[in-house]
Amino acid sequence: MFKIFFRLNAFLDKKKQKTIWLLAFLYFLSPLIDLLGVSLTLPVLNGAIRPPVSARAVLRIAFLGVLFLGKGLFDLTINKISNNCMRDNACEWSVKIYELYARESLLYHNQRTVMQTIAGVKNDPEICAAMMQTYLRFVTHTLVLAGYFLVIIYLSGWEGVVCCILLTTVLCAVTLYNRSRIEKYGRQKRKTEIKLNAQIAAAYGSYKEMKIDSRSQNMLHRFQQTGTQYAQIQKEYAVTVTIVRILLQNVILSALFFLLAVLLLADIPIAGFLAEIVFFIVFLFRMVAEANVVSSAWNSLYSGRRFYEVFQENMERYQKVKLEEEKKEALRQKQITVSRGVRVLDLTFAYQEGKNILEHAEMEIFPGKSTAIIGKSGVGKTTFLDLLLGLLSPQAGHIWYDDFDVVEGRDAQGLCRAKLGDVISYIPQTVYMNGESIRNNVAYMTEEGKEDEDRIMECLKCAQIWEDVKRMPQGMDTLIGDNGTTISNGQRQRIALARALYKNFDMLIMDEATAALDMDTESAILDSIRQMKAGKTLLLVTHHMNLANACDHIYKMENKKFVKVR
Repeated sequence: MFKIFFRLNAFLDKKKQKTIWLLAFLYFLSPLIDLLGVSLTLPVLNGAIRPPVSARAVLRIAFLGVLFLGKGLFDLTINKISNNCMRDNACEWSVKIYELYARESLLYHNQRTVMQTIAGVKNDPEICAAMMQTYLRFVTHTLVLAGYFLVIIYLSGWEGVVCCILLTTVLCAVTLYNRSRIEKYGRQKRKTEIKLNAQIAAAYGSYKEMKIDSRSQNMLHRFQQTGTQYAQIQKEYAVTVTIVRILLQNVILSALFFLLAVLLLADIPIAGFLAEIVFFIVFLFRMVAEANVVSSAWNSLYSGRRFYEVFQENMERYQKVKLEEEKKEALRQKQITVSRGVRVLDLTFAYQEGKNILEHAEMEIFPGKSTAIIGKSGVGKTTFLDLLLGLLSPQAGHIWYDDFDVVEGRDAQGLCRAKLGDVISYIPQTVYMNGESIRNNVAYMTEEGKEDEDRIMECLKCAQIWEDVKRMPQGMDTLIGDNGTTISNGQRQRIALARALYKNFDMLIMDEATAALDMDTESAILDSIRQMKAGKTLLLVTHHMNLANACDHIYKMENKKFVKVR
């Protein structure tokens, strides 16, 4: 189990690793100071209550007061360092997972839901960062508990031995009994949290359907079932972890009072060692408190194992992606051009364990011209664009941008690296809109504060939406709601087009980017693009024959190949 700590530590940089080990030392030092103070309490009190009271005894008592006050300040410092360390580690890991999800293969991306992505980026790093502190608490408090055992055995003899054996037996028995249950609760909690959040997001996204559909009660029922299941998991977990605390406190205290009862029945005078009894009780309470910390830490570690497993998988993939990028960085930088167009040769592709979508397909996208790809729904047009953009890798074939082969990552001079985004602007079928202003959605990936006002306006005009924007309450600063909920589908598509036009490009790829527009608006947009981006290469996937007929070349995708229509 402790391998998890060292694996998590390995995911940190050298500076943060040093902070973790400093924190481990401070965690260990804190209870030792506490142990020292408690250990000194008995002799100091014995000296103080026996007359005559000396100045030395008063100084000892004052020293204990200063010691415990300093201990409080010391614990506050540790708490601040611990909290800063945990938050910084979680933030660093979260950024790395975010980077991974932005750069990993499309095939990996398609295997996750939005809620799984949120859990991977936010929840898992936070819980794993907290687990590192929990490991430190578990180890240090276990050592301190052992120290308490030695002291109480030394001071109390066989009574201390009995208490230590009883406390250890209860702690180990209950913890081991609950171990598998705690781990199961952790797995169920993560899974149910994702499911619950997904249902909330689905209700928000399908608001209109739920509002008018009589079956929406079924969605409410499903959410209620999931919510009840989540609450049940939380309740069972709370009961399980509370068992240890309750048993430790009450069993040990019961044993103590039974011992006192036996002493009284045996007519053993206890007034002569009343101070020792008080000290023993105080010490016992401290031991129980330490045992509760150890038990709580143990439960937290086991409940977080599923979060760690997903986090570890993500971080290992992140390191692999970064290693691959480092290898590419060593290659020669290639500046892609499309002055001679794009050629697709002998292209074959199939998803894992699926039928071929393309077989020995070939086509040519001519420079400075507009090309349309048509075909039935589900034939693979979007998949072809993913291949063209380098998001998927084919089983065979080549895709040449002038003299650069995207598939093999080489040109006439050999292996090299290049960025298709330097020459391509792309509008997917489903465009994400943030809930900010129209201005921010057009200049979506532009560095904050460096947006070009005139250029945004020009792109909105070219996308045939400027007149709509002018009539909006705040113009370009009008908020459009989460994913554009306050505007029409046609307006969303035209803003997406303006976003694509805002970027400098040599080739514009549009995947059903005008499906929600009428024929006249489509034609006007195409004419505007030709005027604004004269000489640029256009590739359109469309079901609208009027738009396809307005292009210079048309290919039809059928029988896993491209057939040139015009």
